[in-house]
Amino acid sequence: MKAPPKTLAMALSVLGLLGTSDVVAADLKQHLIAAIDAPDGRSDGELSGRMAEFFKGQTRSSSPVRVQVRTLSKFATAGCARLEATLIQDDVPTKDGKRIPLAVRYELNLCRDGQPPSEGIDLEAASRVLSGGSPAAMMRESGP
Repeated sequence: MKAPPKTLAMALSVLGLLGTSDVVAADLKQHLIAAIDAPDGRSDGELSGRMAEFFKGQTRSSSPVRVQVRTLSKFATAGCARLEATLIQDDVPTKDGKRIPLAVRYELNLCRDGQPPSEGIDLEAASRVLSGGSPAAMMRESGP
């Protein structure tokens, strides 16, 4: 089953906000880092601040936004893990007038310093993207 476009766009927006130094995602980052540090690899709580307000604006629901984070695996680099984060909100209106619970789940690799771990990253490809190479051009360069 494919995710609705709006849900996918919201998940991508959340991931994008996590990569910034802005305070918008500070509360969510705290939950992610808490899961990395927790003995059971989990962090649960209510999302607050600007990130919660952003989420509520997208869903058109004033209900609290809960966050559940669990560690899926640890990387060799200390303080780095693969995490699964779920944002949950009840009472979200649908187009047909119903009100339903909504959950947005995504996975990400994160270290305590807020950056992704370098393990598993194709540094050459990342360098080409950062230097302005388009993904299409990189595919042409690699060829069949």
